[in-house]
Amino acid sequence: MSQHISHKQYQDVNSSTQSSEGEDYIPKRIVSKSNTRKIHKIPIEQQKSLFRQVFQEGKQIKEVAKTLNLNYSSAKSLIHYYKNNKRSAPIAILDVLNTKKTTGYRVSKTTSQTKNNLKIEVRENNKLIHSYCFYEHLATTS
Repeated sequence: MSQHISHKQYQDVNSSTQSSEGEDYIPKRIVSKSNTRKIHKIPIEQQKSLFRQVFQEGKQIKEVAKTLNLNYSSAKSLIHYYKNNKRSAPIAILDVLNTKKTTGYRVSKTTSQTKNNLKIEVRENNKLIHSYCFYEHLATTS
């Protein structure tokens, strides 16, 4: 006949600190991932600031996380989940995500032919949409 052993008795039998040879040993602790993982909640105002600086101002996530005193991996995960629609974003965050990014610009090389030689190129996704000479365009519109 099998003898019924309660859970408490089973734990006591298996939690012995002696091996079968009689030597003392420290039993391995099973630590679940959920117990060791810290949760870093980010307030909505900081989230808005994070998204604004990353998407509108073009700053790096690491840099912004440092200035806002946020955990980098939490900030990165938050951006990843909201950006890829894996988690529904709050309306305040959607407002920041849906706003247009400010136009970037760069100074091109100047040529020695004329002082008034400034070529404007309008591009979207690296595709040339429109190109013109700024000073010629300025002269025709005035």
